[in-house]
Amino acid sequence: MTSVTIIIPVKDEEEGLGYLLDEYSSSHFNNDKSFEFIFVIDGRTSDNSREIAEQFSQRIIDQRETHGKGSAIRQAVFEWGKNTSEKVVFLDADGSYSFASVLDVISELDAGADVVSGSRFLKESGRPNGMSRLHYFGNRLLSMISGIRNGKHVSDLCTGLWGFNSSALNGISIQSKGFDLEAELFGWSRKLDLKHEEIPVEWSQRRGGTSKLRSLRDGLIILLRIIRT
Repeated sequence: MTSVTIIIPVKDEEEGLGYLLDEYSSSHFNNDKSFEFIFVIDGRTSDNSREIAEQFSQRIIDQRETHGKGSAIRQAVFEWGKNTSEKVVFLDADGSYSFASVLDVISELDAGADVVSGSRFLKESGRPNGMSRLHYFGNRLLSMISGIRNGKHVSDLCTGLWGFNSSALNGISIQSKGFDLEAELFGWSRKLDLKHEEIPVEWSQRRGGTSKLRSLRDGLIILLRIIRT
């Protein structure tokens, strides 16, 4: 049985997290996969996100000394290292990605990829329903720059769904603190000569809560990460 750890960073996402975990509970998975969750709960969280997470996992990290998505993932990967699984998925908590897409990512890893990212733009052309024009054009611009920097086309650099085989993740040393995480992951794929596949995935507008992305400031941080990695 293949063991899979799903890592989810959380800050004020009770509605999205509730939807996500309800979908997981009602999904029909093959018996050849064993799933475990690691949640990282930002210490500034003011809703019931932690209580919802506790219904599904005892591996919960209270993120108090640091803030930001990259820092949360780094802490979760350290925790994962204490009891590793064969595959790891990074997943946003806002309910915008389906568990069917998580399974698609795992299937691509099973097929031989080292790293898999889910693209919101491969299934259909144009801006997905619910995505702002600023986020759409900013992402496409950063994706183009990252593709040039890394010598490999990527359609959706800022996706919130990534999968790794354990050997690939063990070689990555995450330095980013915020939303520059994905740019760093793509850069590490180049540096370590990992087989990175991008697949189309289902995406919908976030469920509840508000986006933590500060478009212009975070866009500049992502650009700098592309250049540095």
